[in-house]
Amino acid sequence: MCAKRKILPKNTLIFSDEFYSDIFEDDMLYASVVRSPVPKGRIIKILTEELPEGYNFYSREDLPFKKNIKISGTNIPVFCEKDIDYTGQAIGIITGPDKKTVRILSKNLKMNIDEHFYYEEKNENSNILAQREVKYGQDYELQEEDSLIEEEWESDINFQNYTETNGVFCYIKGQNLYVSSPNLWISNLRKNLSDVTGFPEENIYITRTKILSKTTDIIWLNTLICCQCALACLKLKKPVKLEFTRTEQQIFAENTSSVKIRHKTAVAKNGLIKSMDILIHVNAGAYNPFAQEIADRLAIAAIGVYKCPNIKITSNIYKSHSIPSSIDFSIIASKAFYAVENQMNKISRETGIDPLELRILNLKIEDRHNRSKIILETGKSKEALEAICRTGTFLRKNAVYKMEDTYRFDHDNASPYAPPLRGIGLACAYEGTAYLGSNFIKKNLNIELSYTKDKKLYIRGMPSSKNVWQIWQKTASEITGIPAENIFLNTNYSIDSEPENPQTTNASISINSVLIKKACEALVRKLAKKTETADEEFPVTIKKSFSVNPRKSWDLETFSGYPFSSTSFAAMIAEIELDSASYSPQLRGIWFIADAGKILNPHAAETSLKNSIQEGLKELVEDDELSVSSISIQFMQSNDEPKQLGDIAASLLPAAYASALSQAVGKTITNMPVQTDTVFKLTKSLKENWEKQKEAEENKNSEETTELK
Repeated sequence: MCAKRKILPKNTLIFSDEFYSDIFEDDMLYASVVRSPVPKGRIIKILTEELPEGYNFYSREDLPFKKNIKISGTNIPVFCEKDIDYTGQAIGIITGPDKKTVRILSKNLKMNIDEHFYYEEKNENSNILAQREVKYGQDYELQEEDSLIEEEWESDINFQNYTETNGVFCYIKGQNLYVSSPNLWISNLRKNLSDVTGFPEENIYITRTKILSKTTDIIWLNTLICCQCALACLKLKKPVKLEFTRTEQQIFAENTSSVKIRHKTAVAKNGLIKSMDILIHVNAGAYNPFAQEIADRLAIAAIGVYKCPNIKITSNIYKSHSIPSSIDFSIIASKAFYAVENQMNKISRETGIDPLELRILNLKIEDRHNRSKIILETGKSKEALEAICRTGTFLRKNAVYKMEDTYRFDHDNASPYAPPLRGIGLACAYEGTAYLGSNFIKKNLNIELSYTKDKKLYIRGMPSSKNVWQIWQKTASEITGIPAENIFLNTNYSIDSEPENPQTTNASISINSVLIKKACEALVRKLAKKTETADEEFPVTIKKSFSVNPRKSWDLETFSGYPFSSTSFAAMIAEIELDSASYSPQLRGIWFIADAGKILNPHAAETSLKNSIQEGLKELVEDDELSVSSISIQFMQSNDEPKQLGDIAASLLPAAYASALSQAVGKTITNMPVQTDTVFKLTKSLKENWEKQKEAEENKNSEETTELK
């Protein structure tokens, strides 16, 4: 006889509309993490004798069971053992009745650290967390008429979150552990809490509070602090709340990786790209559980939407003694798009080939029969580029601004009333749905509907937030005709069947939305066939699972085929002007177009894209926020299946803005975000150089005139 599978009790997962920071209990204690003040060294002693009465310190020695959490095969210490990995690493946790006092104590706790202790550094290769090397074609020999364009691009854009900081509230009741936190990987959190505290998984009750940030780092960082807080709760047998300060949030939860990408591109006289040699360097900090997928995704995105017969890509993810970085899968490709699109614009400037013509000439064409390279669905990319350039009058403006560049500092043409300097930039990219090389996609993604005799519909799934659940509810109601108040979320799973993938990935969000739609349509068809349904035939169950189109497959070993289940194409134009006095950049307009299949709700899609662009503008200039009053959104007409738009607008924005700014200042911008005074310094430097050159020419002419006399 088979043993019964353990079923998680009802309500072991609850979705809440409140913030965890709004939860209070009368006897609740506060917690704050004690962090390392140095990047590396060895802990000799922690001096806790001077802690006030009622305040406690817990560290690695107090962990009753496992000392590490496990994220995608990577072991991450709950607390530092002896050897420090990075500045700010958690050494322990202080608890007490007053939040302010706890934070002061954690910041000022004295400890003896041997800063002269160093890890045994082997060689550079030992610091590589992940690597991907790709080569298509041959080693290209540069021809006499070819141009070799080389540049290094760096993107360090950090998307800040200004709402509730990361944190957790825990308490124990009877034999159960209760955890409230904005966690997006419930199954992993439950397992790690069980491993660290010893509570059986079925005795751990999780309330998912309002979701704030969706970076991949938040997934494991939130699990880490949940385990830290749970330890204090276990030791004290009292409710405990751990809440990040705003500084901790910015430093540890929103610290994105700086990505450096060097492009060496050989271009023929007619504009065809003959070879691409690309080197990607990412400092991931002390550890990153998703390093290999980051390396792979950057390698795929590095060539953008372009074809090239000879390609060499090396993508390296390095570890260091810096703070582990957060990388959002939904925007990681934007750093590669920023590099390749600005490389294309630099090629255009140095060869004199129009940016639009250069892109159309080298656009990748979907070739289903050639499985030896990366294949993308390019759709109506050419038509989309031409359409947005017409709408934004790109060709005319680009030609005019290029001419203005030749006499921008000419005293004969400049005056206090001269028009501001202007620039316009073009960029294009794709948005991939469901990266087929991801371990998460290989997990079982499915949705199950259950329709009962009393005309209630239960959806069994794991939405990423309350908002996503409401979208599911609305979709199901519109398709089935069942009132939204009779549609319920079912999150009861067996321990073995609880979804293993994190709910943060755009892939799972978009895939689950499609599965909901298909499942509801199947339910309607099934119910329509029933005339006199017997009671024993209830509930009616429909299950839909994600499966890859057999015509599309991705070979991770050869790094070829279709890397995504589907791709949408988009292009953007940004136009800026510089104030004549302060040289501060102002956006005149942004134009966006997408080929994403049939847009089911154009108004909602347009609103979402405009919001994404406005949010992205806040991160382009350090310590400053850009704004734009005119944003044009277009969609290509299509009857194809809807495709994901995701964060494609935010992915295009840095490239389009940097290109426009480069044209306006007359010098290539290679780093993002831009420093506040960068534009002023560049423009001032260029003007001084022009004046020196002008003075030298005048002196030369004067000397020649004197000689003639």
